[in-house]
Order: sequence, then C-alpha cells, then structure tokens
Amino acid sequence: MKIAHWSMHNRSGMHRVAESLVKAECALGLQSVMVNIHERTQFDDVLDADVHVSHTHFPDDVRRRLTKPAKVVWVGHGTPEHVFQSSVEEGLNKGYGHGDGWMLVQHWLQPADACVTFWPRHQAIWQSLCDRGRTVHCVPLGVDKTFWTPTPSRGKFAGSPSLFTGENCHFIKWPLDLFILWPWVYPQVNGNPSLHCTYLPTDQHRWFFPLINRNGTAYGSHISPLAFEHVDLRNAFCSVDYFIGLVRYGDFNRLSLEANACGTKTISYRGNPYADFWLTEGDQRDIAQELIGILNGDVAPRQKLGVPDIEETAKAMLGIYEGLL
Repeated sequence: MKIAHWSMHNRSGMHRVAESLVKAECALGLQSVMVNIHERTQFDDVLDADVHVSHTHFPDDVRRRLTKPAKVVWVGHGTPEHVFQSSVEEGLNKGYGHGDGWMLVQHWLQPADACVTFWPRHQAIWQSLCDRGRTVHCVPLGVDKTFWTPTPSRGKFAGSPSLFTGENCHFIKWPLDLFILWPWVYPQVNGNPSLHCTYLPTDQHRWFFPLINRNGTAYGSHISPLAFEHVDLRNAFCSVDYFIGLVRYGDFNRLSLEANACGTKTISYRGNPYADFWLTEGDQRDIAQELIGILNGDVAPRQKLGVPDIEETAKAMLGIYEGLL
C-alpha cells in the first residue's frame, strides 16, 4: 500500500507529525512518503498512491492527474478556534483573495474519504460541521519514544526552579499570559526561579519586548527567538525542572507530549490529560497564585495519561486506510 502525506515543510508541529508518521508507517511495512506541497517536482512520484493524506492541502490539479483511483484522508491539525480566527484576520487585513483556512476545512469535511483529528474536543467540533453519515475519526497523537526519552543533560538551565516554554507563537498558545503573570510569580517562589522562553519570533519582538521589559519579566527570564533542533530541544526538556505550555482550552500539542515523554514535569491549562499540573485559564492574577503553589511544591501532581508512541498513531491510521480500500 502506497501512502502519500502532503504537508508544508515549515518545521511546525503539523510538519513534524506528518514526518514522524511516515517513518512509523514505513516501519509497519507501508510505502509511505512525504510530499512538500510547495515542491511541485515531487508530485509526479506519488500520482499512483493508494491513499493521499492531506495534512496541509491536497492540490486540486493533482487530483485530476491521478493515474489510479485513490482515497483522500484529511487530517485536522489546527485548533478550530485558531483556524477561524486566522481566517477572519486574513480577511479583514488582506482583503479580496486572502487565504481562508476556515473555508478549506469546510470543504475537506465534505469530499474527503475519511477525516481525522487527534483531539476529542476538536473531533466534537468538526463533527458538528459534518453532514449526516460522516464520521470524524479521533486517533492517538504519539511521538517517537525511542528518541523523546530521558537523556543525560548537557548542563542544567539557569534557575531553581527553572521553567521552559517554546510554543509556536500563534494566538492560541503564545506566551502573552505567561509574560503578564511571571513578575507576580517569581518574587514569591522559593529559590531563584527563572523562565526560559525560546521560539519567540523576531517579527513579534516589537510588541513583546516592551511588555516584558516594562513589567519585569525580562529580569527573571531568558528569552530568545532560537528554534531548537530536536537534539537540543530534548536536551532542554531534560535540563529544566518544568515545561510550561499554556495552550488555550487545555489542548495538548506535540511539544507537550515530547516534554512528557522526556520525563519533564509539565504544566498546562486545565484539560490537558498528559500534564502533571493544571492551571485555570482566566484572570492572570489567579493563574499566578496557582503557579506559585505548584513551583513551591504545595500542589501534588495529577495522575496523568501516558504519552502514546507514534506506532500507535500509525496503526490507527492503517486501520482507516484499510477501511477505505
């Protein structure tokens, strides 16, 4: 069975999920390949695929050129609210001819042969947009646990305790709440706490740095636009006391799964089943008090779910493929 996975190659979580899924499917004996949607020279090599998996988009002109009947599986990576907000922002600011992810989603929920998501909450939302008879599948989102595993640190990150965050800086998970509340937290935490934040895009520094310089967050933190390669990211997880990822609505994401798999104590908004500690999304003053309690050791960790392996994801996807052919 030949499977073509279509994705942007932009180093996002979506891209990395597709990349690791291809590797895991190959390990199961499938002929799975990655296709960069922006590299047309790759298209001819997958016209004979049995299944096309759309992580970003499956081009219409490719569908018309297929050399054999094929099935299309649409994978919903983006948080529904983020897809909606991004489309509104594009429409208001760019005007006619703008990109519209929300319309793209509504399209693929109709003609795709199967629809997949990794979040039960997202599944319920996407399902509410479907016609009768359509089922949105929810499969476990796994990581390669042979790589994402506790490893010896190359040197502990500064701070006791030390916190690390590095989410993709979209509205749905950017560090705005964390930067607002951090100066209320670190003076009340035992020891000498320090926040480490990477992957803060340079084109957003104009807004973020005046905030963190004025409110004192910069004094108690190390902040950088660096995007770590996987080996360095794993080392970061294994070199801090906590990973904190404040994704709205309590959604988990790939970064939080990788941190958990590396044995890092993780903090999220309430709802992430893989997190050791939950914060209640809302008034940043209240979040600060909850975080102080966690960092001072006054809050017991949750009984969290174990992180799935990417092999589980591949097996679930294989079951969907087999049901289509």
